[in-house]
Amino acid sequence: MTDFWLQYGDEMLPVIGDFPRVGDYLPSFMLVDDQKRDAALESYLGPKVIVTLLSVDEEEHGGILLLRETRRCLDRWPHLKLIVITVDSPSSLARARHEHGLPHTTLLSTLRGRDFHKRYGVLITEFPLSGYTAPAIILADANNVAHYTERLVDTRAMFDFDAIDALLQQGEQQALEAERAAEEARQQQLAERELGTERLVEKARQIEQTPPKTSYGNR
Repeated sequence: MTDFWLQYGDEMLPVIGDFPRVGDYLPSFMLVDDQKRDAALESYLGPKVIVTLLSVDEEEHGGILLLRETRRCLDRWPHLKLIVITVDSPSSLARARHEHGLPHTTLLSTLRGRDFHKRYGVLITEFPLSGYTAPAIILADANNVAHYTERLVDTRAMFDFDAIDALLQQGEQQALEAERAAEEARQQQLAERELGTERLVEKARQIEQTPPKTSYGNR
C-alpha cells in the first residue's frame, strides 16, 4: 500500500519504501561515486546531510536548482558532509560536477545499489519516473541517527530550509552549552585539585613547625 505520493506536473506518482523517521538509524548502503569508486555510508564520518534528487540533469523538477538552494542553505554549516544521491550514471555526475562546480559535495549514483531506493523510501514506481529516486533530505549525526527527514510532495517544491536552519541552530546552541558545561566541570575539578594540594602543603608545613616531643626517663 502506498502512503506517499509525489506530484510531477499533472501526474501523481506513488513513492514506496521505508523512509527514515527522526530517531531512526540510517540503513547502510553501497553506492558508487562520480569516479566509479564504491562508496559506503560508513565511510562518511561525522554529521551529514543526505539529499536524493530525480536527476542532476533536471533543472526545476527535483534537480540541480534544488541542489543549489540546498547548498546555499548549508553554507553556514561547513562541518556537515553533503551527500547527493541520484540514479544518474557516474559519468553524468562527473559531468555535472565539471559544469556546476559543486565543491564540498559528494555525488553518488545508485548504479550498483538499487536496493537503496526502497531502503530509504524514495522509490518512484510509475511512469514517467518509474525507477527514479524521489527528492528527499535527511539530516543525520555522526552515529547515522536521523534528526530531520523530509520528502517533497511536489517536484517543483523546495525543502523546508527555515526548519532545517532552525534545527541546525538549535543543535549548535546545544553543542555550545554542552561544551560550556564540560569546561565548567573541568575548571571545578582543577579548583578542587588545587585546594586539595594546598591543604596537603599546609598540613606538611604544620608538621614541620611542630617541635618534637621530648621524652624524659625516670630519675
